[in-house]
Amino acid sequence: MHDYFSKYLNLRRLIVVFLFALSQSLFAQINNPSIFDMLTGEDVREITISTDLVQLLSTAELDAEYQYGTFTFEDGNALRSFDIKLRPRGKFRRQVCEFPPIKLNFPKSVLLNRGLSKHDKLKLVTHCTDDKDLGNEKVLREYLAYKLYQELSPYSYRVQLVEVQYLDTSGRINGFRRYGFIIEDTDEMIARIKGEECEDCTYASPQSFDDMASGVHAMFQYLIGNADYSIPVLRNVKIVERNMDHKLIPVGYDFDFSGIVEAPYAIPATYLGQLTVRQRIYLGTVATDTQMQEVLELFFAKKETLLSTVARFRLLPSTDRHAIKEYLLTFYAQAEMIRRNDYQLVYQQLRQEHPLAVPDGGTASDYGVVGK
Repeated sequence: MHDYFSKYLNLRRLIVVFLFALSQSLFAQINNPSIFDMLTGEDVREITISTDLVQLLSTAELDAEYQYGTFTFEDGNALRSFDIKLRPRGKFRRQVCEFPPIKLNFPKSVLLNRGLSKHDKLKLVTHCTDDKDLGNEKVLREYLAYKLYQELSPYSYRVQLVEVQYLDTSGRINGFRRYGFIIEDTDEMIARIKGEECEDCTYASPQSFDDMASGVHAMFQYLIGNADYSIPVLRNVKIVERNMDHKLIPVGYDFDFSGIVEAPYAIPATYLGQLTVRQRIYLGTVATDTQMQEVLELFFAKKETLLSTVARFRLLPSTDRHAIKEYLLTFYAQAEMIRRNDYQLVYQQLRQEHPLAVPDGGTASDYGVVGK
């Protein structure tokens, strides 16, 4: 009886020790920095990607398989190198670009062994065209759009600008350098928001969204002149269900069709009535004047910060920065007229040029369209 009791106590101690160790491991994984965190901290991070570039460029399938490569960068005085898998990504850009966007997949076990978190997948936005100046310019403009979004909302992807040295391990292409930017792992973004991704939230009711978050997202898209998204069908937007109240949060991405980027392949959303990609169309759902005022007042409060962010981004030539500033100021001129009108019929004023515009999958009544 005594032996049995001793064995029971020993087993119980082992279980307690195991559970404690497991909890500590999970806690460490949650709180440890990520590979994305390691890449931040500099205005431009220099990285090297070595892989078979011929294979990467010749892969046309949308479900392309991963290929092997290495990812290297300097971290302080240390050189960090990871064996990774990578593949082309994106749908439209892969059809029109001479160099594809890339998905980077780091070995999760290696990340954990090096004291990093489990977030192992990063997106690399690359130059589209072989024209170096044009390719770099459009990358920098889209990166700037993400930075403006971060200034306005905590519900946004973090990004890191990089200068990439591409090396071809097949020896058939000369190495070259281009700007790009890395987007954090979606799971990491969702963890910051403290929520869960809602992949089956197509056609979700506007009432299920957080009003302010939804309004800021729509107003930001309007600010930069982007109509290439649809919340109802989850195009170029992630929907996160916030844990604390189960409200839905939209998080936008892919701003290459926006007015401040104006990618060479961007085409206007003619089905919405857009004639050029610089023409703004407000695609938020119907909201009260009070809700719209709260959103616009945030944008007024952030005005100088946004303009300063553009002015200080000296990697873009002054002519480009001036053009972007002037484009943003046309938004603020319209917002100022609405403010002087004491925020009356705000939604209708924003929609007056395109009152019938309804994004893909949207319900007409949600966008103030009657009888459509």
